[in-house]
Amino acid sequence: MNHQVLFPIVKLLEANQITYALGGSGLLYYLKLIDSVNDWDITVECSKDTLTEVIKRYDWVEQRSGDYPFASQFRLSVDSPRIDFIGHFALYSESELIPLPVSTLGEWDGIKLSSLEVWYAAYYLMGRKERANLILSYLKTNKEKINVHLINNLLKKDGLNNELRQELTLLIHKL
Repeated sequence: MNHQVLFPIVKLLEANQITYALGGSGLLYYLKLIDSVNDWDITVECSKDTLTEVIKRYDWVEQRSGDYPFASQFRLSVDSPRIDFIGHFALYSESELIPLPVSTLGEWDGIKLSSLEVWYAAYYLMGRKERANLILSYLKTNKEKINVHLINNLLKKDGLNNELRQELTLLIHKL
């Protein structure tokens, strides 16, 4: 899929001052860590009502959200282009809810990209270790991309297990 299909949506989000970031397979595709995108995951920090008003000209459906390990407030899908909007991105760890901020790494042709640390933690918490390890390896070899402030904020979360906490800590202690 071509990322340019996102331009009209991104313009709507920005015109309505909605904080967003492209993550998931779109982020991995941008980094050339995978060869194709299944759908575009866009995390947003706004109410569901605000987002539905902004995307009203698109056919969208509300998807199930909140079933373990997922804990985001809502998820709306647009079929064309294939976009999943994830409202107030959050996942459950083994012991508690872990909110994941909309934090950006930079831009791809004007599309805000999610911080790698957020999606490393997300994939880890989802049990998608292969994807988590792709990001972890990328961060280890691209240390200039590491967001120390974001990692420190993630480390303040009590619910992170020891392995995730250790990997995040190692990222910032080897800088």
